[in-house]
Amino acid sequence: MKELQREILSQVASGAISAEEGAARLEALEAGTTVRPVAPAALPPSTPPTTGALKVRVISRLGNAQIVGDPTVAQAVAEGPHRARQEGDTLVIEQSPIHEDSTFGFSRPEGRLVINNFDFARQLRVRMNPALPLSASVQAGNIRIEQVEGPISAEVQAGNCQVDGFRGPLDVSVAAGNFSAGGRIDSGQSKVRCEMGSVRVRLDRSSSVRITARATLGKVSVEGEAAERLGSGGTKDVTLGSGAGALDIDCTMGNVRVSVE
Repeated sequence: MKELQREILSQVASGAISAEEGAARLEALEAGTTVRPVAPAALPPSTPPTTGALKVRVISRLGNAQIVGDPTVAQAVAEGPHRARQEGDTLVIEQSPIHEDSTFGFSRPEGRLVINNFDFARQLRVRMNPALPLSASVQAGNIRIEQVEGPISAEVQAGNCQVDGFRGPLDVSVAAGNFSAGGRIDSGQSKVRCEMGSVRVRLDRSSSVRITARATLGKVSVEGEAAERLGSGGTKDVTLGSGAGALDIDCTMGNVRVSVE
């Protein structure tokens, strides 16, 4: 019964069946009616879906998460400890190392707090359509993002976020933690805000972008063919290629490094 329920929920999340059809199938399961499984639908590579969730948001708390672009997935499919819900046109996947049956207690005489079913070891793995916009939030956790071609926004409050092979614009905010990304910017508006942490962006040589960097008490460096270093209290403009895209960097008390590789 539980396997069938999980399969139905997974098909709703991936867009293979609608939420209404999923609810009807779950009701049929509870009533003891036979339910025929439906094979997940596949979309052409890098083609966003026309119905259902049009954005994906992943929240990582106290754990490890991996997000991989997969053109065979209509929207997103999650494996590992998580909760999923849809908010408007956004599919929200929240990592949940604490299970619903978790219990709390004190161990005597040491006075230690004991949390049963608190799972740090298991990793959340999300496969999503690479053309969809992705919003990732890291709160004392770790997220790795691979081969997502749509726009990526990342909020790092405390933890680490690594992005490999990005193609769309970036919107990054680092309060306290580390952010690292490698890919290409050749269109759109990208932003990096670093309050107190470390940001490293590795741009492909094929990138075409105008970089505007500001530093208050932190440091910003742009390395490669157009080497520029910016200390505290300054502003610099650097152009790579024809400057088709834009990258705005604002560093308060952290360290931002942009390199061309």
